Amino acid sequence: MSKAFTRESDDSGKGETPIVRRQLPRGTKNYITREGADRLRQRLTDLVEKKESMRSTTGEGMAAVDAEQRKIESAIRNLQEILDSVVLAEIPVDREKVGFGATVMIRRGCGEEEHYRIVGVEEADPEVGSISWLSPLAKALLTRRAGDRVRFRAAGVEQELTIVSVAY
Repeated sequence: MSKAFTRESDDSGKGETPIVRRQLPRGTKNYITREGADRLRQRLTDLVEKKESMRSTTGEGMAAVDAEQRKIESAIRNLQEILDSVVLAEIPVDREKVGFGATVMIRRGCGEEEHYRIVGVEEADPEVGSISWLSPLAKALLTRRAGDRVRFRAAGVEQELTIVSVAY
């Protein structure tokens, strides 16, 4: 598609990852780790500082600056809404069991090992091994212990996983 047929708002921020408001099942608390909440607060602080620094901009290119400020203001509102909704999850007393915030090493039937950290919806990033506590894999692992075997269905294939270790 030609650039002429896109809206200015279609351009993503330069190097800025858009803040996506994820939907939770009705009645579900929006749990988050302390580290995740700290990252969100830092991102909010950075955006507020960026917005403040742009206020002094004048002259040519003001339309572009105004558009960027609107994007930043929208991101700030979104982040504030997220931060207002999150509930800090404490590390469970029984650290032998898989719980919120745990890093779990699993071994698949083929011998391949992977680790996952169980985190809040707002901080989940499966590409780096952080999975939402509401994901099917996390649900299968929660409350289990090292040595336990878990049946898990992914992509239509049932697998047996062994929990190798649990750490917080």
